Amino acid sequence: MWFRLHTFGPAQMVLAVALLLLGLFCYATVQTASQSYRLRLHERAVYDEVQELQAQRAELQGLLTYLKSDEYIEAFARQQFRLVRPGETLVEVTAPAAPPAARQPGEKWWEVLFGTRQNEVAVAR
Repeated sequence: MWFRLHTFGPAQMVLAVALLLLGLFCYATVQTASQSYRLRLHERAVYDEVQELQAQRAELQGLLTYLKSDEYIEAFARQQFRLVRPGETLVEVTAPAAPPAARQPGEKWWEVLFGTRQNEVAVAR
């Protein structure tokens, strides 16, 4: 039993080359589309980052303008160096520190902060 292989004739060769070229064309198309998609995603991410940085820059420009203003310089001099304008008198007010509120066992922190427990006790009496 002898097996005979089919021989390729000119028509089969042209068909094989055409299929090979079609496969290469499809592969190149898929690669180009994939690269284009990745580039669009990267472009969108860079655009969002640029928008965020522009907003941050605008905020910092506003802060810089405020820090250079006479209003800020005066407030800083009054607060840090206790300077006053001619004719003004510096008055310092000191108050004793408030004693910390004591929590009762089982009492929630917000009850101490807002006094809700005291209101309930006052209503019960």
